[in-house]
Order: sequence, then C-alpha cells, then structure tokens
Amino acid sequence: MKSQLSRILAIAAIGLFAVCASATPASAQAAFKGAFTLPSDVRWQGKNLPAGDYTFTLKSVAVPARLTVTGANGDTVFIITAVTSERMVGEKSFLTVEHQGGSNFIRDLYLAGLDLDLRYRVPRTPKNEQRIAQGPATTERILIAANTSSNK
Repeated sequence: MKSQLSRILAIAAIGLFAVCASATPASAQAAFKGAFTLPSDVRWQGKNLPAGDYTFTLKSVAVPARLTVTGANGDTVFIITAVTSERMVGEKSFLTVEHQGGSNFIRDLYLAGLDLDLRYRVPRTPKNEQRIAQGPATTERILIAANTSSNK
C-alpha cells in the first residue's frame, strides 16, 4: 500500500513538473514606451548614441530600471540606472541633455504619467577647466513622444 502511494505521488509530481516546465510565460506589458530624436551625438551611461530617431521601452519601474533603446538603423543598447525618484515635473516626458566641454550627456529621463525621474551619471568637469575651456555646462530638454497605448 505504501509503495502504491509513493508511486502515485511520484507520478503526480512528475506531471506537475511537466505542466510547469511547458507553460509559456505571460508576456508582460511594458511600463512605458516612447520615442525621441537626438539633434546631436550623446553619451548615455557610457554608450555613444549618434544623432537620429530612437524608440525605447521601460519594462518595469523596479530598480535597477532597464531601458531598451533602439535606433532607426535597428541597433539596440541597454541603459540601466539605479537612481530613480518619483516627482511630478510636468505633463510631458523629456530627456535632459547636458552640454559640457564639447560633449553631450544624458543626465535624466522624466516619464510623465509615471511621475518617474531616472537619473544618469554625467562626468564632472573641474571648475578651473570650465572657466578656461568652454564655460559652464548647459542643459537642453528633448521631448519624448509617448506611446500611450502601453503606458499604465
């Protein structure tokens, strides 16, 4: 009797394992999808992005937040940030580009609707080099066209 019960439990366990292993994962909806156009080349978390049109997807707002950025030519890069904050900046999503020393860097990405600000590392220029070289850093906002069908 005991061996028959063990056999039934073993068959049930194998069946349960087979069902779980063959189940396809549900396709999760992205937290945010959008598009933007870079008017000039930028560096974003150590990645070089040439001027042009881009789309991006943020799968989840969990930290570390991971963006998948795709250019018009199909090249894809992954941008990761561990620094986020919730704040209401405005009704429109935007990228902040910091111009310093002849280079451009993405400083942050604000996602309206999620009220989420993703911040990125920008190199610091010593103050004496700023005065001598090309003056202080300036910023520019680039608007994001949000794909509203996929936003929460």
